[in-house]
Formats: sequence, C-alpha cells, structure tokens
Amino acid sequence: MNPDVVVVGCGAIGACTALELARRGVSVTIVDGGPEPAWGCSAGNAGLITPSHAVPLASPENLRQGLLWLPRRDSPLRLAPRLDLVPWLARYVAASTARRAERGERTLAELGATSVELHAALAAEGLDTGFRRTGCLYVYETEDGFERSSMAGKRLDGDEARELEPALRGHVAGAYVEPDEAICEPRRFVHAVVGAAIEAGAKLQLRTEVRRVSDLRADRVVVAAGAWTGRLAPVPVVAGKGYHVDLASAPTDPRMPVFAQESRVIVTPFANRLRLAGTLELCGLESPFGPRRIETVRRAGERLLGPLPRDRDLEVWAGLRPCTPDGLPVLGPVGGDERVIVASGHATLGLTLAPVTGRLVAELVTGEPTSIELGPLSPDRFRMLRRPARA
Repeated sequence: MNPDVVVVGCGAIGACTALELARRGVSVTIVDGGPEPAWGCSAGNAGLITPSHAVPLASPENLRQGLLWLPRRDSPLRLAPRLDLVPWLARYVAASTARRAERGERTLAELGATSVELHAALAAEGLDTGFRRTGCLYVYETEDGFERSSMAGKRLDGDEARELEPALRGHVAGAYVEPDEAICEPRRFVHAVVGAAIEAGAKLQLRTEVRRVSDLRADRVVVAAGAWTGRLAPVPVVAGKGYHVDLASAPTDPRMPVFAQESRVIVTPFANRLRLAGTLELCGLESPFGPRRIETVRRAGERLLGPLPRDRDLEVWAGLRPCTPDGLPVLGPVGGDERVIVASGHATLGLTLAPVTGRLVAELVTGEPTSIELGPLSPDRFRMLRRPARA
C-alpha cells in the first residue's frame, strides 16, 4: 500500500514531486506558507532549462572568481557579514577542488539531460508551462573571459554572435551557442504542474507554515522548502538571493536567452515580457531588499542591449535560492530516517532540475529503483566534508 505523503513547499521542486507521487496513486498533500504556488524563488528565476550549464557552485574557478569579485560594489557576488555563514563557507572551500567539481559536473549533467526531456514531455501532454526550445547564447564581453572559457557548444566570434542575435548592441568578444537548451515561464510552470497534480488527486494547503516536521501527520514527509530547508532538516542550506527586473516586450528584444558570463546576468524573452535576472547574495532569510543589486542587473543588461527605458519596467523582484556548500542538490533521507526525504539545495538550477527531482523522490517513496544514482546527492554526504586545516 502506498504511503500518505506531505510535501512541504509549493515551488518547482514540490510541485513536480507532488505530480509524480499523485500519478503513482500516492495520497499526497502539498503544504506551503505562501498565498499561492510559486510565491518564493520559483516565481522569479530566469526561466532557463540548461542541461549543459552543469558546473557546480563549488569549483576552483568559481572560488577564484568569487574572491576577485568580493571587493567590487557592482559584483555579481555579495557576502553578507554574518557569523552563521562561516561554517558554510568553510565547507564550500573544502568542496572547491578540481576532483569534487568534476564529479559534481558529471552528476549535474546527468540530472539535466534527463530533466530537459521530462520538461518537454510535460509540455507535449498539454501543460501550459511556456516551454520552448530556443537555444541559449553564452556571451563574453571581454577577450580575457572568452579565451579562458572552457564551455562546450559552438564557438562564435563577436560578429557571428551579433549576426545570430541582432539584439546585441554592446561589445561582444565572443560567445558560445547551445542550440538544444530551452526556457519556460517559471510561474506558469509551477501553476500548471500543481494543477496537473491536483487533477491527479493531490491536495493543496496554502498559508500554512510548518515549524517542525514532527508536527506533520503523514507516513512520509518531503522537505522541498527551498532556502528554508535548514529550519526543518539538518542540512547546510543557506539563502542565496537573486534579483530580476521585468520589462514590457519590445520588437528589439533578443529572440533567445542571452547569458552574460562576466556579469552573470541572464536576459530571457518570455511571451509578454523581457526578464533580466542575476546576482548571488549569500545572506540570511530576513535580509533586506538591495536596490543597488537591481541597478547592477539593469546596467549589465544595458551593456548588452543598449538603453532600456524605465517606462518599460513592469516589476522588480528578489527571491532566495537554496544553496549547499558543494553546489549539488540534497536528495534523500536524512540520517537513515526513511520517513523524511529532503529535496532541496538546487541553487540556480531548481527549475531545470525540478522534473527529474520529482521523479527521483517519487521512486524513493514508492520503493522503485531510482533511475539515477543518488549517492552524490545524499544529505549525509556533508558529514564527509571537513573544514580546511588551519595554516
């Protein structure tokens, strides 16, 4: 007999988990403290589905680049001065080795390749997620950045990049294009998947804050609470704030998403708006909105596209991504307790990896063999990470 399951969190991960469980005949309830599905980070991300973008946050190159960024006021990265970040940062440094990064990249690539096909399958069955295979253009504004890049995909010089995407108005040293990548509209995706889950028998309970997993009456609990996961399960997930500014669509907008590599800002053309999204601000759950970060995102977009008049502005937004020290998601039971399964820590890849995460959680709950090896994603792996020895 299938167990009763409560899924905590109604973002992309929780929605896909509930859909997979409900379609297997499991009695599942989604519980969330917000007023609607996708009220948190899942509503505001860049909308990319990027199986090729598989480098984990913890890597030697990201560590080196992060140290160079920190002194800059307009940096894509900001660290809030918080003592509670120190243990996480120590684990991040310990995880940022070439060997760990290579293993992590293989894991993310396998998850991403499976997940993009599941995204396509959801759209093919009629779910209104805004899914489109647009390709993605990874742009470098500096010659040094372009020459140092080790990206896959077709390599383009600046003129070729502008020919492919005429919306580019600023200096482009070079680019890579990944033709098979896709986008979907984040809020539409979550609402469509939640609707399909309810149609399959799931229940939805909003405006309900969960303070302790032990308070939930269910055979199994899936913690898919994003940046709040660490309050419910013993895993080192911290909040990484991202920002976006949405503008009304214009005929001169890009035809495909453009990922500016030096600024880490993504420009995504949705059906009725243009989204500029980016930055990573490692902070607390109650950190204030940073207007300067929005301006950093806007300036990066204008360097690529030219002036973006303020009268096009529709929305500015900030949300909290769940980030682990090694840059890989957390997926599985904690400490051998099979009742509680954590599905979180996807950082910037939550939308990309939501369908495959939902499927893997459903396989765990129902006792099916998992379609992907989950060892690298185990919550218990953090017991193996040690802080770097003092000099």
